[in-house]
Amino acid sequence: MREEAAAIADEHKAVSARAATWWPRLRALFEAIAKGDTSMGLPPYNGGLFQNAPGDLLLRLTMPDAVLASMVDAMSREGGALARRWINYRDLSVQHLGSIYERLLERDVVADHGGGLALRPNAFARKTSGSYYTPEELVRLILRRAIGPLLQERRDAFAAKADALGRDTRRKPERIALLELQDPAEAFLALRICDPAMGSGHFLVSLVDHLAGATLEAVADAPKLVPWGDSRPPLLARVEAIRTHIKAQAEAHSWPVRDDQLDDRHIVRRIILKRCVYGVDLNPMAVELAKLSLWLHSFTVGAPLSFL
Repeated sequence: MREEAAAIADEHKAVSARAATWWPRLRALFEAIAKGDTSMGLPPYNGGLFQNAPGDLLLRLTMPDAVLASMVDAMSREGGALARRWINYRDLSVQHLGSIYERLLERDVVADHGGGLALRPNAFARKTSGSYYTPEELVRLILRRAIGPLLQERRDAFAAKADALGRDTRRKPERIALLELQDPAEAFLALRICDPAMGSGHFLVSLVDHLAGATLEAVADAPKLVPWGDSRPPLLARVEAIRTHIKAQAEAHSWPVRDDQLDDRHIVRRIILKRCVYGVDLNPMAVELAKLSLWLHSFTVGAPLSFL
């Protein structure tokens, strides 16, 4: 559709201003992305991004081909008329979404005198709502000061327990079972962290990364703190079970899935996203953008993020 739209714009092809043949094609694509389509090798991505809620604007309107072709081309290419190039959405990041959110807040959609719609600048919208993009430096500071001590407490508790059980006279399997109750990776995943003014989700995305890194580091370090035993961190078994399930689903439905999309870090991110991360915002658009940010960052083929 992007290529068709580009040809229409470049070659000045005539397109109907009344017929709506493109719109059903887009709706069908949205449906396939949300629910999956085995014939296309497409797993159900879901995550609420393409759900059809009652009253949704996209369910109530139909756009003619001329309007939609122009929109698709404008969203697909950038540059002057003689040097148009494709926009690479593969590299879309949470930082891009944050800047988009801020710019959208600075404008209102209003009815113009001709019965159409127009964008009107609103210089006070961000100040009134307190909506500002959180700089990366501040996000890192919050992670160090607010999350860092919580993680260190759990590391210290595990080290102390390992040291105490090392001097214990009970049988090794019994001591290992007691120690696993203090496993730091499991303790990290028991945290519940809420950003009460999340905006487009910058802090939450960084939090998922920070927790994933700390959790995998704890898995690697745990055996070093238990020289008297051969404990295997419980998280590894859960990660392997999730990986096996996703691979089985992909094989059964002919979904393409690469091993690098199912490495430990991807799967741990998904566990963190499902169990640890919560967010709130007054602005419904911010909520949707935060969901999109987390979806893009923690996406795993064949594993819908419907819990978002």
